[in-house]
Amino acid sequence: MNTKNIRRIISVLLVLILAVIFSFTTRSFLDARNLVELFRESALVGIVALGASFVIIGGGIDLSTGGIVTVSGLVCARLSFIPGIPGALVLLAGVLTGVVCGLLNAVLVTRVHLTEFVATLASGFVYSGLAMLIAFREGGIIQSRAITNASFTFLGGKIGGIYNITAVWVVLMIVMMLVLTKTTFGLHTYAQGSNARSALMSGVNNDFIKGSGFVICGACAGLAAAFVVAKNAAAPVTLGSDVAFEAIAACVVGGLVLGGGRGDAVGAFLGGLFMQLILNGIYKYNLPIAYQWILMGAIIVLVTAFDAQFNKLRFGQKKPRPVERKEAVV
Repeated sequence: MNTKNIRRIISVLLVLILAVIFSFTTRSFLDARNLVELFRESALVGIVALGASFVIIGGGIDLSTGGIVTVSGLVCARLSFIPGIPGALVLLAGVLTGVVCGLLNAVLVTRVHLTEFVATLASGFVYSGLAMLIAFREGGIIQSRAITNASFTFLGGKIGGIYNITAVWVVLMIVMMLVLTKTTFGLHTYAQGSNARSALMSGVNNDFIKGSGFVICGACAGLAAAFVVAKNAAAPVTLGSDVAFEAIAACVVGGLVLGGGRGDAVGAFLGGLFMQLILNGIYKYNLPIAYQWILMGAIIVLVTAFDAQFNKLRFGQKKPRPVERKEAVV
């Protein structure tokens, strides 16, 4: 069996094992309502993780997704108060906001030549600041105003008992899986993440691949923000808090390697589900919030450590060649 498929099976088993543990140790975990809500709550980080997977597989990292989610959500909230504006147009505006943010990240990395870490960390602060500038205020104090635009809040609802954002998450995972495995763009993304210099010598436009990854990541963050704002009918300035790090953690838990070149959209999907599964199950134990975060962090460390050992066995550990010592000629 292909080792990539083995890693996918392991990710599925990790999710199932947690689900079994929580189902036996809590009362309401397997309730249909809880499962539907679990997938809805997973979708925010899950969709962002799908976008981040393109950046990570390509050998980069994006720390700005939390800020993108926040500013995109505030843009959607602002536009939703325009009388008669269609919800689809508000959704499109959220996605385009994410695209613009991702494009700025791409420029900073490929044209200004900042490192991904510095560029996206700084831009994330900028996007969060912009969100605060356009936030609703009453008496000079930031307030979260309730959204009443029915055509927009409809997007946050259900169809056939399944939330729209959950359906979008699943469809997006399938599309991105096909892009990564069946297109030249996906092949070049893996090539760049595996060895950027070799990819460049083979004719891969590294700047285009890297920049496109940031744009895709931004678009996904904007899309997720729009659906979450539509569901909550509000856009607080804390909307994107911790999303960036949770999305990266989801990718790592799902088998993506931060060095690039490994992983796929299915892993990012399962990682996003795994992250929310932990929170959902732990919450039902009624533990203090401090212990919830400690337990969550410990589980992530254990899974990541396991993944490191798995990759070590899968790819082997290359030993350096011994240096041959030549005798001096007298």
